[in-house]
Amino acid sequence: MGTTNRRSLVVQGDADTAEDVVVFLPPAGSVTSPYLAIGDLLPGGLPAVHCETPGRGRLADQESPGSVHSAADRWAADLAATVPGRRLHFFGHSLGALYAYELTLRFEARPDCAAASLSVSGAREPGSTPRSLLATAFAALRTPDGQQGAGEQWMDRDLRLRGEYRTAHQVVRAPLALLCGASDPFARPDEMERWKQFTSGPYLGMFTFRGGHDYFLSGQQAIADVIARIVDHSRHPERVPHPE
Repeated sequence: MGTTNRRSLVVQGDADTAEDVVVFLPPAGSVTSPYLAIGDLLPGGLPAVHCETPGRGRLADQESPGSVHSAADRWAADLAATVPGRRLHFFGHSLGALYAYELTLRFEARPDCAAASLSVSGAREPGSTPRSLLATAFAALRTPDGQQGAGEQWMDRDLRLRGEYRTAHQVVRAPLALLCGASDPFARPDEMERWKQFTSGPYLGMFTFRGGHDYFLSGQQAIADVIARIVDHSRHPERVPHPE
């Protein structure tokens, strides 16, 4: 599956003719998308779009977002211009889950594209208090893309965005799926259940994988299979029970 760069997006596959597009949102500290291996394993005809953060990597000459909201605004504009009229399936891990939630809100309020599903990975619900001590330890252990100085700086910025994020606790209509690592100390499966309060649409299920917070770095085929299933179920939401 080939890739092309468009605006703040990396398009993987043929998004020009597809009805459904998976949109991957970056986790904290990300420079390039860590989900390219997953996108490569999606079924034929299901392309992926990877959102990249301005101010780093190939977008280093652009202004960095000052908030989760401003980052979502930028990606919403680029998505509307790049994949207009498509059914968008948002996947966000950790900080990326807040981006995915904000983008779902935006595309439920505008006519360019449809917010077809929201997949939340390794993150507690909007408005929850960040676990600062754990986040600090995690940042010290993790150096994105092998770039020591820059990676730490970007992680610090993203953790600040997470800490400063405020939400009006708006409820989306999109079907919701939850994904997590079984031993994730940041967002345990029982904690992630609180995301159900943020959708009035169908609940597509909790999908648990072996590993911790970065479970998605291995077992990509199983994750790609689950994402494909989520896309398929979103086409027939009447068959899926609503969250309690």
